[in-house]
Amino acid sequence: MELVIDKNDLQNLLKKAISATEKKSALPILSNFLLEAKDDKLTVQGTDLEVHVSVSVFAKIENEGTACVNAKKLTDISRLLPSNEVYIKLEDSTLKIKSGKTKYNLPVAPSEDFPQMYPFPEDNAFLISGDNLQKAIGKTAYASSKEESRYALQGVLFRSLNGNIDVVATDGHRLALYTIDRTGKGDINIIVPQKALNELKKLLTGLEDVEVAATDQYAFFRTKEWILMTRLLEGVFPDYAQVIPSEFSREIKIDKKEFLESIKRVSAVIEGDTKPIKLTLKPEILELKSVSVEYGEAVDELSVDYEGEEYSIGFNAKYLIEAVEVIDSDEVVIKFTNPNAQTLIVPADQEDRYKAIVMPMEIS
Repeated sequence: MELVIDKNDLQNLLKKAISATEKKSALPILSNFLLEAKDDKLTVQGTDLEVHVSVSVFAKIENEGTACVNAKKLTDISRLLPSNEVYIKLEDSTLKIKSGKTKYNLPVAPSEDFPQMYPFPEDNAFLISGDNLQKAIGKTAYASSKEESRYALQGVLFRSLNGNIDVVATDGHRLALYTIDRTGKGDINIIVPQKALNELKKLLTGLEDVEVAATDQYAFFRTKEWILMTRLLEGVFPDYAQVIPSEFSREIKIDKKEFLESIKRVSAVIEGDTKPIKLTLKPEILELKSVSVEYGEAVDELSVDYEGEEYSIGFNAKYLIEAVEVIDSDEVVIKFTNPNAQTLIVPADQEDRYKAIVMPMEIS
């Protein structure tokens, strides 16, 4: 293996692959990158056996070949190289790196020991936009469960439905759904783990098209520059369609920024993760109130277009904030059913395909 590559290209390449590697593993090979020089490209692979990332960039290839080298050391070295032109060569059992007058000799591991990525399942693939995939992750992943006992709910569901893909996360107390268009007929019904979604966010620019496919055990996301393969989460995901109400007793439209600021002001008197806050609808007014035995109480009012009977409902303020923050519209629509049942939060922009469900909490 022998090649010449631009320093910035090398740095960006390694930066995208490094977090997929395993730092403290019983398998030392997982702390390495697999480098492959072929077809005018340098490809770098990293894996922890759960997520496998392969990223490529243009390089001047003098001799094709592979090398397996410590991921952290190579990444650290790439940040310190003095010259824009980097010369890399595998010689015997040493990876030689030269940049300006600086030279490094790094030991290599056997390339054949590095875990192989499975072939992309071409027959089951469809296409989605990188921008939509970015939005789907950003608007749903917050609602996934942090409890280890709820294994299937720790990930995000990707499900084909009516020619689209529903991307859904829930922890049992709230739910987030974002629907994205797709091109192609491949069907999926898979639960993607959080780590894979975090890696996807680092790889996506929002400008690319992404091919998506899945087998029984793995999901694949592919562009011209990179491939991500992830092991799927097992388990049963709840029937999310049953959770979204179709009828409502009342609804309001409210300025997103004003609503968020009011929630944060009122919940400031409460300590801890659970921040009980009561919303009360009165003619022309939405009252927000919280009470703390230790720190007192806070009350705030916002003007709303509402003329019905007085209506009170309690929420965890954190759940409201996270559901509303990811909305792009300037205004938010809140649709209530009853004080003991789920509430729907959607953007005022009806073209936006985001929906959030928040379950109420009992507040005395």
